[in-house]
Amino acid sequence: MKPSVEDQLRGTCRILENVVAPCVGDPFARTILDNLAANLRMLTGALPAVVRFLRDDNTATADLLGVLRPSLPAALRARIDAALAEPAPDAVDGAALEARNDRLRGLLAEAVVCEGLGAEQHRAIVRLMSERAARMPMRYVPTVSHPPPAARP
Repeated sequence: MKPSVEDQLRGTCRILENVVAPCVGDPFARTILDNLAANLRMLTGALPAVVRFLRDDNTATADLLGVLRPSLPAALRARIDAALAEPAPDAVDGAALEARNDRLRGLLAEAVVCEGLGAEQHRAIVRLMSERAARMPMRYVPTVSHPPPAARP
């Protein structure tokens, strides 16, 4: 498909930097514009990896819920069982993968604060969170911010 989503993001970034930025004189507004352009660049690079990340994260989160399940309250176990029994979404349907990810991560958020989890289960939680953070395709680092202009008397 041309222009691709990445092409459109790059084009938007180029317009912001080459057409809009030279017209922005306020330092604070310019910092915001620079950060928006940097965010668009990050999204352009990350977009192709998001679907794979969500697929992998859904699998890892479901596996961890299975490890935690025996130590969880019955009501939460039942909701986990129901979520895990649902068929996996189409492997290329980003919206469905994200919806499943939200559901699984919500269940995980409830599970990690339950009493009765053992030390190995806590290590598994930390391991998943660390691995997830390392694999996250969208890592935005803002540009250097400039202080807002001094208030006028």
